[in-house]
Amino acid sequence: MESTMLLLAGGKSSRMGENKALLTIDGDVNISTVASELKKVSQNVLVITNSFDDYRFLQLPLIADLHKDQGPLGGLHAGLTASKTQLQFLTACDMPFVRAAAINEMISNYESAFDAVIPEINGRIQPLFAVYHKSCLPILTDCLVKNELKMSRFLEKISVKLIKETGFSLYHENPASFQHLFFNMNTREDYQEAVHIKQKELDIKGGRHEF
Repeated sequence: MESTMLLLAGGKSSRMGENKALLTIDGDVNISTVASELKKVSQNVLVITNSFDDYRFLQLPLIADLHKDQGPLGGLHAGLTASKTQLQFLTACDMPFVRAAAINEMISNYESAFDAVIPEINGRIQPLFAVYHKSCLPILTDCLVKNELKMSRFLEKISVKLIKETGFSLYHENPASFQHLFFNMNTREDYQEAVHIKQKELDIKGGRHEF
């Protein structure tokens, strides 16, 4: 089934102190790296943001929130509304280690009986690394109208298929690298950790294993 990639870039980065989407890791702009992985899955990539000038360099469609200042739910709503496909994968610009192979696995796990496919990793649900069907849109709109902005509340109202870590090929192939898929940067310390993780990956690829 054809799908659309939704890339959230609407956060205020208040804890980071600067726009985390535009931080560089190993010389690459973070959001560019994420967008590149998404394009390996589908050429339908939408950037959800209210700061168009910051992201025109990506040369991707930029979609503004229809419900302003309502967090990830507002971004998902904008993406679902703008998308021309029934199936969407949602992720955020502060998740620098998103991988196309894992996204493809998520999409392949979709079943028509469900509204969403969401990983449950180490007992924690990851709704910003997930597949959503357009069927979610009426319930999502209702949540926003009622100012019910917690992702958990929205997920209670839709039919969700959960995938444990053992359901991913990468988990069995490389458990450490798999955990990085869900790493997100909110603080300067998180950013420094992301840089460290990336350097470790490069060391492994280069044959140097001394961490």
